[in-house]
Amino acid sequence: MGTIWKGAISFGLVNIPVRVESATQETTPKFRMLHGKDNSPVKTVRVRPGSEERVEYNELVRGYEYEPGHYVILDDEDFKQVALQVTRTIDILDFVDESEIDSRYFEKPYYLAVQPGGEKAYTLLRKAMRETGKVAIAKVVFSRREHLAAVKVLDDVLVLDLMRFQDELVPVGQVATPEERELSDKEIEMARQLIGQLSTDFEPSRYKDEYNEKLMARIRAKIEGREVARVELEEAVETEVVDLVARLKESLARAERDRHARAEPQAAEGG
Repeated sequence: MGTIWKGAISFGLVNIPVRVESATQETTPKFRMLHGKDNSPVKTVRVRPGSEERVEYNELVRGYEYEPGHYVILDDEDFKQVALQVTRTIDILDFVDESEIDSRYFEKPYYLAVQPGGEKAYTLLRKAMRETGKVAIAKVVFSRREHLAAVKVLDDVLVLDLMRFQDELVPVGQVATPEERELSDKEIEMARQLIGQLSTDFEPSRYKDEYNEKLMARIRAKIEGREVARVELEEAVETEVVDLVARLKESLARAERDRHARAEPQAAEGG
């Protein structure tokens, strides 16, 4: 697990030296683009529009298009100067209840590992946050941009969860939604029963990336020269649900069957 960033958590007048490490890992298979004739790898070539003149990487500059066809150029020093004005710290601004934060704001988690000299202060912040049940709202500069972030306690680790700023979210009012419909007491009660049937404790290990698993199985079959089964899929046809009660009854019966099917292997293991 490599270090992505080094700095400090600024907690009032207390500085806690930390390093940021990735809390996620990529599991999607990576593919190379190959020439279809002989499977030789191909690479991206940068050319100027309207010509075949190649442009090398060291010739590229970053331009901001402030009007169509008009650019202002920023170099590495411009980005460095802006970053220096914000400082190299995770600046805690407020403490809030996590339940108050809309889940749309959370973007990507990172682990905060302590650096030498910061052990006591790290422990102090962790213990105080755990006892108060609060999460910290902070600002930090990563990859040439400022991020809003939340610092949380997970077991014995402080987690930095990068967040989106409010203006990055599309207002929910822009989403097409149906007007209120008249619902019968029976429909509402059966919907509640179905939710109850499907309710359980959250166990992340229960949920697998089936697409990735099937893709890797197909890759292994091709490597081994085995025939790959072809599956024909019919296009789903969207139809309006007319009889909600009938559909809910069917759903409840299926949920009950699935619940019993899941319980049987567990009972066998326990016996």
